[in-house]
Amino acid sequence: MTLALVPGQAEKYSTFVLGGEHYAIPASCVREALSNVAVIHVPAAPRFMRGAIGVAGRPVPVVDLGSRLGQAFRSTAARTGVLVVEVQHEGQTMLLGLTVDSVGAPVHLSSRDVVAAPSFGATSNMDSFIAGMGRHGDGLVLLLDVDRILSGSELLAADEFAACAELTPGSPPRPRHLHSV
Repeated sequence: MTLALVPGQAEKYSTFVLGGEHYAIPASCVREALSNVAVIHVPAAPRFMRGAIGVAGRPVPVVDLGSRLGQAFRSTAARTGVLVVEVQHEGQTMLLGLTVDSVGAPVHLSSRDVVAAPSFGATSNMDSFIAGMGRHGDGLVLLLDVDRILSGSELLAADEFAACAELTPGSPPRPRHLHSV
C-alpha cells in the first residue's frame, strides 16, 4: 500500500483505535473486522505475534499491533478485536490479523487531507510502516502501510507459526463481525 492519492479523488480508509490513538488503513486492504475473538496461543512464536485465529478454516497469524507501534505491553486478553487484512509479499497475498481496541467508521481522505509521516529517528522501525497522517474532522489519524508492518522474514515466520495452531472446528467460539468492510 502506498499513498498514491489522486488529486481531487478521495480514498476510503478503515479506522480503528489502539491504545487511545486513532489509525487508518486503506479499506481495500481490510478483509473483515472481528470482535470477541479467541486468539489461539502458539508456543515459541515470535514476540510480535499474539497468536493465530481461524478464518474460513485457514490459520491466520495475529500481530500484537500495539507492540509494533511502540505502545506499552498489555497482557494478552482472552478475547480481542482483530482486523483481518490482506498483505502483499513477493507477489503473494497473505492474510494477517492486527489487534485493535475498537473499529471506527470508514473515512474518505483526499490528497489534501494527507501529510507525510514524520521521521521517527534512526532507532525506530516505525518509519517503515507509518505512511502518513490524515486530517479528519478536528483530529489526525495515522495512516499505516499494512504491507510493511512486518518484514518479509517476520511475515513468513508468523505464517509458519500460525500453521502450527490447533484450529479445530467449533473449538473456540466464533468471532462476531463488527461490520462489513
